[in-house]
Amino acid sequence: MGYRFMGWCASHAMEGWRRLTSDQRGQGTVEYVGIVVMVALLVSAVGVVASKWGGDIGAKLKDGLVKAIKKLVAQLVT
Repeated sequence: MGYRFMGWCASHAMEGWRRLTSDQRGQGTVEYVGIVVMVALLVSAVGVVASKWGGDIGAKLKDGLVKAIKKLVAQLVT
């Protein structure tokens, strides 16, 4: 009787684990966040390299990004 109950518990636990790990909800969100992070890292790397070549290029890139972010925030607020 004890082994049968332990087998039943193990099989139901594995079924629950399979259901938890096979769920794909939210996967697209994780992928989009990863893409946004990679683009942000790329832009910041370009800004760092450009500032070493000429300080004016890095400042213009930074100013452009700040303006774009402020514009997006203003659109979200209104």
